[in-house]
Amino acid sequence: MEISQDNLSKIKKGILNSNFNIPHSCRIEICELIQPTVGIKITAKDDKEINIGSSKIGGKPDLPSNFDWPKMDDEFLTFCAQYNLEEINIYDVSNELPSFGIIYVFIYIDKEWSGFLNKKNSYKVIFQENTDNLIRTEFPINYFSEGIFEPYKIEFFESYTMPDDESIILKDFQDSYEDFYNFYHSTYEYIEHLTELDVDVFHQVLGFDRSIQSSVMYDFAERELAISTEQEYKSKLSEILELSKKYKLLLQLETDGNGLDKFGGSSTIYFGIEPKDLKMRNFNNVIMAFQGT
Repeated sequence: MEISQDNLSKIKKGILNSNFNIPHSCRIEICELIQPTVGIKITAKDDKEINIGSSKIGGKPDLPSNFDWPKMDDEFLTFCAQYNLEEINIYDVSNELPSFGIIYVFIYIDKEWSGFLNKKNSYKVIFQENTDNLIRTEFPINYFSEGIFEPYKIEFFESYTMPDDESIILKDFQDSYEDFYNFYHSTYEYIEHLTELDVDVFHQVLGFDRSIQSSVMYDFAERELAISTEQEYKSKLSEILELSKKYKLLLQLETDGNGLDKFGGSSTIYFGIEPKDLKMRNFNNVIMAFQGT
């Protein structure tokens, strides 16, 4: 599937010509905020129907023979998904990701709480550059068997996103124009019309976060500051807002409807990365957050 070169220009034209009470100069600023985004559709498949190395959620991972399965406290992390970057490449129009290789997502499952755990060393996002000799790999001995998920094939498509409506990036627009809320959601409806984006499905790679609650960039900042109480949040709000500018979205993985909901409920897992790390192909400092309904 080829990128439709005029979709972005159509979105910008729609913004400039819309009937909302927002000055033309501000519309131009908003147009410049639109980011190309890699949308995701998933389809339930048997692992045998998914080619080795293809993008998927669940199933058995396709790994190099010498792969060191990540652990936390001597327990194996659970394999959640793999993303083949050659499949993504055509939609990564800004060339932010490596053009080939696979990104793997592993997360620890807390058996007592029976849910994905989010703390230091409880998740791992791994970039494997060489994909020449991948093997559909059996799960390790003593692997948590309930964390074996049914496989879903991933297909990618072209889309676009705007900053979250509660993002600091849009705060001045929100504060200045009563019409902004309606304008914002109208724009997303138009994006949904032009592309295959489903605003109720939260899988994606790159672009701006589509958060269930307020912008997940604030969640990343809270995690970095190790904030655990509402009082801490209030006292460090300015620091949170500033830190929220530090990260960009790497990918978001919805748990609902694909077996991961056994441990994630109806939620989305977000992974953020600093632009300098992404440019250096360093995935060791990826930060994770959850949001749910």
